[in-house]
Amino acid sequence: MKVAVILANGCEELEALTPVDVLRRAGADVDLVSINGEFAKGSHDIVIKSDKLIEDVNLSEYACLVIPGGMPGATNISQNQKVVEGLKNALLENKLIASICASPAVVLARHGLIGDKKATCYNADVFVKELGKSYTGASVQVDGNLITANGPKSAMEFSIAICEKLSIVAKF
Repeated sequence: MKVAVILANGCEELEALTPVDVLRRAGADVDLVSINGEFAKGSHDIVIKSDKLIEDVNLSEYACLVIPGGMPGATNISQNQKVVEGLKNALLENKLIASICASPAVVLARHGLIGDKKATCYNADVFVKELGKSYTGASVQVDGNLITANGPKSAMEFSIAICEKLSIVAKF
């Protein structure tokens, strides 16, 4: 089971690394894929070393794409055309997309990738407005092949939901 966690400068570290840890414990093959070179500097100045660079991967080879939030990380991811195209293709292929905090609004909604699915995000007016009628306010929202969560406090629940959807067991 291959999973890509997309890294960008300004991403929220808990939202990027918790899924990596939980999914690897469950036996998934997880790649930290950076859009900003070998090292991405998170929103709290933690430097994260990537496993791969976006230009060296084919996102269609992954069963799941995980999009952390954090600002300006979500904006940086939203502006990367290869990631946006990878997300569009993942939806068409009914692959799993997991997005947390600002990224459901800033990455998915802004590119029309939520459709009529239920979703949640960080509870800030600007993000809630972006989700519109899709917004549920849940900590973690699962709707078909889309998992969304509201922020760092939900990172563990979000990660476990990804495992459940991939039919793998989180081991602690």
